Amino acid sequence: MLPRSERALAWTISVVLGLIALALIGYVFVTGGLDDGDQLGTSQGFEASARPSGELGSDRWPEYGYDAERTRANPVLQLPPPYRQAWKRDLESLLEFPPAINGGRIFIGTNKRKAFALDAQTGRIIWRRKLTGRSAASPAIAGDLVLFTTINGYVEAMHQDDSQIAWRRDVGTSTESSPLVIGNRVYVGTLGGLILCMNARTGKLIWTARATGEVKSSLARAGRLVVVGDYGGRITAFSARTGRIRWRTTSPGRFFAGSGTFYGNPAVAYGRVYASNVNRRIISLDAETGDLAWVRVVGDWAYSSPAVHDETVYVGSYDQKLYALSAVTGGVRWTYDAGERIGGSATVIGDLVWFSTIAKRPRDGRTYALDAKTGTRVFTFPDGRYTPATGIDGLLVLTGVRTLYGMKPVR
Repeated sequence: MLPRSERALAWTISVVLGLIALALIGYVFVTGGLDDGDQLGTSQGFEASARPSGELGSDRWPEYGYDAERTRANPVLQLPPPYRQAWKRDLESLLEFPPAINGGRIFIGTNKRKAFALDAQTGRIIWRRKLTGRSAASPAIAGDLVLFTTINGYVEAMHQDDSQIAWRRDVGTSTESSPLVIGNRVYVGTLGGLILCMNARTGKLIWTARATGEVKSSLARAGRLVVVGDYGGRITAFSARTGRIRWRTTSPGRFFAGSGTFYGNPAVAYGRVYASNVNRRIISLDAETGDLAWVRVVGDWAYSSPAVHDETVYVGSYDQKLYALSAVTGGVRWTYDAGERIGGSATVIGDLVWFSTIAKRPRDGRTYALDAKTGTRVFTFPDGRYTPATGIDGLLVLTGVRTLYGMKPVR
């Protein structure tokens, strides 16, 4: 046995070494030393031909993100400034998501449990109907029906011409997922962590599957798969036909801090899946395998769904910047500092990328249009909060805090 003095010295040395070790661990954690950080990708597996094409045309905007891949881009629709305001319509409640447009009508749900159909050219209200709960998602067009999801846990299908209910399905728990329509099927996620596939004409349940956490995101099509992120920090690809899991990928993140949560929906283009995570990661995955292609770390939370166009990924962050990233490598092409947090999702229309800011006072929110190639600001509008822009030939539709605006280019 060591003498008492030597035992005391050994104990002191052990304590000092332990404190140094803890200090080093704390330093590494705080500075991100155990964080892989940015990981640049390569062109391996990148399919340049699988680009957003605006193939749905420029006379409709049928669901959230424009197309089933949720690219949030219609490059063939040209709606450049200057504009004249053709109409505005106050819908008396928060508009968290933009409308769908079809057949000359604009469809939108509000936080006051109401669904509206507006005439696209005049802004006149054609019909309104009470929903089973608040709407925190965009509706989707399915043939002659328009589909809404509600916080109270229902999917409601209405006839576009008169709002009469075609079917209504209780999905068991709250849903903030914008419906994804593929053929005669519709896909939604729930806060109970379920993915549901239903017949779009009848509401009949076709299959259910389970994610690894709450699903506030909307699903996106990736070939024969549908993909979605969840609050477990994972992105899962399901067979669109059967619901069988094809792959599942956990988001990278800072050591000890976990894999974060996916709020925004993924976008699919170029054979890749692009997604933003609240843990500050923008990631790209191989759409067939789920293998990680690249990672870009931004300065704060990333709630925005990415927009993808011209081999560029556009995504906003709470660090007040809109990022334009290489869709191939994740490298930064340009950034725009908006001076306020960006929580909503960017949208590309023609040569412009649109986004809005979340100001501390809602009335101070702004909508911006930037040159998609350079990030140069070309237009500002004094209203906005979340996803701002949709449109059809000759009409830009801007979504403010509670007001829709019909803007016509002055040629």
